[in-house]
Amino acid sequence: MKKLVVVVVAALGMMSSVALADIDYGLEVGIRQQSGEVDAATSSAKSQMGFQFGATAHFPISGPLHLRTGMLFTQRPLIAKDDASGDETKISMNYLDIPVALMYKFEEYAGVFAGVSLGMNLDSSCDATGCKVTDVKSPLIPLLIGASFKFAPQLGATLYYESASGEAAKDLKDYRAVGANLMITFD
Repeated sequence: MKKLVVVVVAALGMMSSVALADIDYGLEVGIRQQSGEVDAATSSAKSQMGFQFGATAHFPISGPLHLRTGMLFTQRPLIAKDDASGDETKISMNYLDIPVALMYKFEEYAGVFAGVSLGMNLDSSCDATGCKVTDVKSPLIPLLIGASFKFAPQLGATLYYESASGEAAKDLKDYRAVGANLMITFD
């Protein structure tokens, strides 16, 4: 964690005041298809649709390389189905994500990125009687790859894949998501 903070501070420190004038920032809102696994012999997991919204920014580092970061509210829902009885339990975990990714911009309107997202759990719940989500991993640090492009001067989209190996909470593991966000930029 300390290494991540040092890398971000160093990257921000390398940017000149001229580079700060070239910051691309905006708002994003979109949907994601969330999946994962239930660590129980008699249960299986079903994927769920979630939402994501917040603000992102691209800071130029050197030439086409940029630092992509921001703050995003991210839903990570999942349904656990008991294979014997057929009962389904909807599990909901909401996070404040801070993505930190290296972005390569092919041109002013398009680029690809890869990095991590620091996900801090805001709340968790499930809808079955007596059910409680326990041992929620926070921070959750999924790997993130994606592409961002504009199709109009201030409108664009971000497409991404996210993978968090290991436990997300007790009996929940290997969370993955594919998402698409609409982006409104203010550059």
